[in-house]
Amino acid sequence: MTETPSIVLPRTTGPVKPAADCSHSTEQLPPEAQADGVVLTASTDPTRTSLLLQNIGGLSVIIMPDAGFTSRLIAAPSVSPTDPASRAALIAVNNSGGLAGVLDIPVFMPKSQIITVPPQWAVCVLSDSLKEFATARYLQDKPTSAQYFLTKALADQLLLKNSAARTQPTLIRCAKSTVDVIKGKPSLSDVEQYVNVLAPGSPCRNSYQALLHSDRNAADELATAVLSELQATPRLHANSDLLLTTARS
Repeated sequence: MTETPSIVLPRTTGPVKPAADCSHSTEQLPPEAQADGVVLTASTDPTRTSLLLQNIGGLSVIIMPDAGFTSRLIAAPSVSPTDPASRAALIAVNNSGGLAGVLDIPVFMPKSQIITVPPQWAVCVLSDSLKEFATARYLQDKPTSAQYFLTKALADQLLLKNSAARTQPTLIRCAKSTVDVIKGKPSLSDVEQYVNVLAPGSPCRNSYQALLHSDRNAADELATAVLSELQATPRLHANSDLLLTTARS
């Protein structure tokens, strides 16, 4: 009796679609390092419609879609910091209004598509068309870097004894003050600018001292601890040009 050979149907695959997120962006691309203090690791997926950018450099960058809006940006929480101080610092930067003064950001750019990416944070760039590589523009912005460093150092101290909800308004106030000092006193060194933001009588000092029950000694001790942390942060650089990055190999 002759056995009937089994028939194995070929596995069918659906149509190729653009990436919906960066979960499959595992193909490493050359890092982006066109600006001083900036190094962005880059990876994509087989369709090249996703581009995962993580900031492993020392300074913050602002990332936005390409000029033709062929791509859009979404968060990448799985590869971004989750500690309370880092999250609180970025919330403060995002709510400080500082991006309004960045001249390279087009006035018609939706706010949801202007993403601040501090060191260790990441963003996902997506193209909704298989005919377009995921593409974005970025720049290093000095005030944004300073804001993140200062509010992160403050959050490291304030969150030890205060809730995030109680601390957040102070961090936003200090983020705003940082921009004011950098723009108002550009000739000062990085540390001198930080000292001005934290100095007695400043809006930032008044806010964090109130959290410490108006205790001047406690406020002095906090300022000393914050400045000590800030002295270890990277040196600030002038704003970079607006640069382009793409998922093209």
